[in-house]
Amino acid sequence: MTRKKRIAFALLLMLIAHGCGKDETPSEILEKVKMTYQLMDTYQSQGTVKSTVESGGLNTNADIAFSIVLKKPNLYLISWANENMAIRSGAVWNDGDQRCIYMKQMNAYSEINNDELALGYATGLSGGAAFTIPSFFLSVFKEQPDPFSRLKAPRIEKTEKVGQEDCYVISGPSTISKKETFWVSKKSYLIKKYNRSLEPPEGGVAIPEMTDEQIEETLKSMGQEVTEEGKQRVRAMVEGSKEVLKTAKIKGSSTEIHSEISSPGLDKKDFQFVLPEGTELKESLFGGILGGNKPEF
Repeated sequence: MTRKKRIAFALLLMLIAHGCGKDETPSEILEKVKMTYQLMDTYQSQGTVKSTVESGGLNTNADIAFSIVLKKPNLYLISWANENMAIRSGAVWNDGDQRCIYMKQMNAYSEINNDELALGYATGLSGGAAFTIPSFFLSVFKEQPDPFSRLKAPRIEKTEKVGQEDCYVISGPSTISKKETFWVSKKSYLIKKYNRSLEPPEGGVAIPEMTDEQIEETLKSMGQEVTEEGKQRVRAMVEGSKEVLKTAKIKGSSTEIHSEISSPGLDKKDFQFVLPEGTELKESLFGGILGGNKPEF
């Protein structure tokens, strides 16, 4: 049975289980989305992230174009280009032999020893594109809750076209945002668009505590020696971030749109990023964040 037939068959079984002709609930639709991504072997899309941030009387806009190529269980190539600041372009990839992140502004790349950390760094740099779809697709995220689990009392607002496809518009407050909204294709059950308010939810954002193992992995990925002093610096940085989130008054939103979605046959070469000539290999691109050398951002 082909991949498309498996997906169609699984969705048919779900329709039968929930009753043909019955209006779908938000939870049922979101479950079908997760199953669709679980049954896909590969994923490819192009897209954009457009964000507007209002803080301290200043308005900042960002337009990021991205490309995503994924293959189960953990092959990926995600690249992004910030149209407002071209130097803040980059890529993250795992081609089966090496796991790396590249930053144009530094004209450098480094190897990362952990997929979760590599994609975590890339998430912020790519405007979130390195997490939204990969979190449903790659097994590296199996210990993390998917984005839907953050939603509180999701509801179907309406149906709306994204491009040429009719989509369910499902939204609700979440553990990280005043409101998150997903546009889900009624035909394919793939996410076509995602919007997140940058205003925190009522009661603020809850940041989970880092384990010693996570702190040690973070230090290693930054090219830092694992010491008690280094661990304390990481803990202090996390606590500082919590305080900033508590006191900062941020407004705005981020909108991620996916187009040219496909599930093509892919091999190893499709996950190899071509580095610009003269790109330097560094032990770490992030070491200066925790002190010592000044960070090169």
